[in-house]
Amino acid sequence: VCATLGDLVIVDSNLPPSSNPPSPLKSGTNIAVEGVVAHLGPVKFARGDDWIGIRLTGSSVGLGRNNGSVKGVHYFDCGDKNGVFTKRNNVKRHEREEVFESEEKKENEVQVVEISTEEHNSMSIVETRQVQLWGRLLSTDNDFALERDSFSLLLSFSSSKPHRDALMNTEALINGMIDVIQLHSPHLANFQCNALDLLVSFTLHLNKPDVKLTEILCSVVESRTRVLQISRDKRLLHSTKEMLALAVSGMENIFCSFMDADEKLRSIKIASDLFIFLADSLFKGPKSRRLSASKTDGVLFHRLSSFFVLSLGLESLRASILSIKFVSSSIRFIMMAAGLTSFDCHIPITESEGGEYWNSALSHCLFWLSCNMIQLSQDYLGTSYDALVADVESSPRSFLICLEHIADKKFGDTSSIAAKQMLAKLEIFAGT
Repeated sequence: VCATLGDLVIVDSNLPPSSNPPSPLKSGTNIAVEGVVAHLGPVKFARGDDWIGIRLTGSSVGLGRNNGSVKGVHYFDCGDKNGVFTKRNNVKRHEREEVFESEEKKENEVQVVEISTEEHNSMSIVETRQVQLWGRLLSTDNDFALERDSFSLLLSFSSSKPHRDALMNTEALINGMIDVIQLHSPHLANFQCNALDLLVSFTLHLNKPDVKLTEILCSVVESRTRVLQISRDKRLLHSTKEMLALAVSGMENIFCSFMDADEKLRSIKIASDLFIFLADSLFKGPKSRRLSASKTDGVLFHRLSSFFVLSLGLESLRASILSIKFVSSSIRFIMMAAGLTSFDCHIPITESEGGEYWNSALSHCLFWLSCNMIQLSQDYLGTSYDALVADVESSPRSFLICLEHIADKKFGDTSSIAAKQMLAKLEIFAGT
């Protein structure tokens, strides 16, 4: 099949099976899944250059095998069990895609005439239809089939630059998506995550500051942090953490180039408040909470810690992030993620539960804390790092034992190097 990125395709179980990885369909079934092509070419988990990665859409959502990553290598973005990989000969183009392609030229010619001759009227019609479409989400008496299909189409369009630019410049669409994201409706959680994911993808293609987009990302972090603090609903907590990870990722994308000083200050402050709450609630909470820590938690810590690394070297932001609470929470997170099973605060990290994200977050925290472990920071905090460590530790030298374990276990990688630097600096501080 001649498929390109963004094409709507079908993975057909009746076609010759691929050798690796296992088929996304259960053996013995004749069910085909559909989705949008999100990756083309070689992969790390198998030989050959004829692999296709597919983001599932419509009724196929949830029937996949991964989230766009395989064995720690990221190929494309999608939700859990919404991604599949297969050989090119297992895929055929969807009939709707073929019809769309055959009529695309004619449709484009019609669109040019409409915009040039009746621009005001046609845009009014588009905006009215978009308001009606997104307004249906406010009703609870439908199955959202139309909205999900429409959103799948938007996702496929977003991989094409002309279509993506049109979406980004359709104010009614953006406003409607923002309105849906801001609703606190548990039954809309998955749809809200998809809507936010699409908005975050736009942050990778901005060429100028977007105040509205920055505001919604910051607002999501603020409002969803409050949900984490008060809710006990496990399903709501899971979707809330997914939305928070997406929002922090979006803030990271625009932090350096498209945020002014006040926006940077706000984003760092709300992200650090979220990190403090997450780390402290895990460290101080019951052991069962640490044992049940999931990949979703790891992804969120990974996004937050990566965001904090951006603040290094920005002296103007030191006051907003370098606080006793934040440093203490960073020490707690390092102790939980260090891999010492003999410690009560230990979080069991496995590859199946997002081990790569937890390890990445650990590396970021070690690096950030090591860079800030200087005399100037101690002067700013008004206390020594030795005192902060002693206040966090449940037993003497437990933090040093964690650093020594990381330095030995992960020899040669960034975590090991940062742990060794921190050990040396703490030794210097103790001797002064």
